[in-house]
Amino acid sequence: MKKNKSLGVNAAINALRAGLSIIFPLITYPYAIRVLHAEGIGKVNFASSIVSYFSLFASLGFSNYAVREGAKVRDDKEKFSRFASEILLLNIISTVISVIGLIICAFLVPKFEPYEKLILLLGTTIVFTTFGVDWINTVYEDFLYITLRTIVTEIISMILLFCIVRTENDVYQYALLTAISQAVVCVSNFFSCRKYVTFRFHRGMHLKKHLQPTLIFLANKIATTIYVNSDTTMLGWMEGDYYVGIYAISVKVYSVIKTMLAALYLVVVPRISYNIGKDDYDSVKRTYTNVFCDVLVLLLPASVGLTCVSKEIITFMVGENNSDGILTLQILSIALVGAILNGLILYCINIPTGNEKINASAAIYSTAMNVILNLFLIPIFKQNGAAATTVISEYFVLLYCLKKDDGNIKMFLSFHEAFHSLLQALCGVLTVIVTTVLIKQLDFNYLLCLALIVIISVVVYGIELLLLGNTLVIDILQRR
Repeated sequence: MKKNKSLGVNAAINALRAGLSIIFPLITYPYAIRVLHAEGIGKVNFASSIVSYFSLFASLGFSNYAVREGAKVRDDKEKFSRFASEILLLNIISTVISVIGLIICAFLVPKFEPYEKLILLLGTTIVFTTFGVDWINTVYEDFLYITLRTIVTEIISMILLFCIVRTENDVYQYALLTAISQAVVCVSNFFSCRKYVTFRFHRGMHLKKHLQPTLIFLANKIATTIYVNSDTTMLGWMEGDYYVGIYAISVKVYSVIKTMLAALYLVVVPRISYNIGKDDYDSVKRTYTNVFCDVLVLLLPASVGLTCVSKEIITFMVGENNSDGILTLQILSIALVGAILNGLILYCINIPTGNEKINASAAIYSTAMNVILNLFLIPIFKQNGAAATTVISEYFVLLYCLKKDDGNIKMFLSFHEAFHSLLQALCGVLTVIVTTVLIKQLDFNYLLCLALIVIISVVVYGIELLLLGNTLVIDILQRR
């Protein structure tokens, strides 16, 4: 096992992968929205939200559980292979049940009739995901392979998009691309992970011991999936495809920024789990403090920056004639801080320490709140109401986790270093605001304005961090 892989390198690679998830949608999504229009995108997103509910039952929370437990035995290939085989077999069983349920609902629920083919088409991704066993690469911190795979897949998808999605009637072709990209990822991953594991299925496998802990993760995933998709589902059910399409545009931008920031802390989950298994809590505190500070100096300026350039981003995505998503994106940018901070607790502390019950409770309560608020706010504020419920729910989760913490945050985090990073982040916030105000005083078109704000803010803030002695910037420069 390659125990000495650099967390800095892994974080950089994973951030690159997440960065590519921003670049490619910026190329493809404006094209798709112009060809399919908001209604077409709304149909695909509504069908996808339905599939996601069945997908979570297929996964049963295996991924997070497998990363935590697999990291503890990854040094022993025989033990890990036995563990991985048991997880895969359970996943196959749950997938078969979920796919059957999806097919039945697609044909029997009247509301799903217009989306029947889309639901079945996107439903194939459930099977691909099961055999993709992506969690194995995460256990072994093989983020280089994950990144290279992402690049190849995104390039193939982009080429196919321009080739087969040509008119507003090509909704099914657009959905097909999702299935194809997922198939490419999972098939390649299944064969790649064989260097780490040998799958063997036989009688006498110990499956029951995995059920109870995975059910806790499942409860968390059910609540989280309902929470993530309830906005889209309820918006489509109550207001129609147009508003789903508008909301989806803002969520797309919000999600890729959130994914890029989350990529910085997700790489440390297997390392923290590994060190906890070895009772090396000094390493855990060092790792967690470093990733918390690195994320913090990027998070606050990113959130404020997203608010400042929401108009330019939405104009770039859908054109100058549609401004309905600007306020939606600005509202979601507020949720970004809560989402990333609670992720640092949910994934980097609670899961490695076995406190996933706190995660499940937080997810259940926030989901109930989200659904109830949507019932009142969506009819009045449409997509902006859905965005507002996201803000409230994200900060509720953060406060709930802080209240339920039993001292792990204090044990894992150096508050002195965190406060120092907070001051640096506030410098970045000020830089973004000043840069935005000055650039918008000039008579530039929206695209040049967006580019100048982003480039100047990044360069100036980078210089500020260097002068302030920020370890993240110094490490990046030293690795050149």
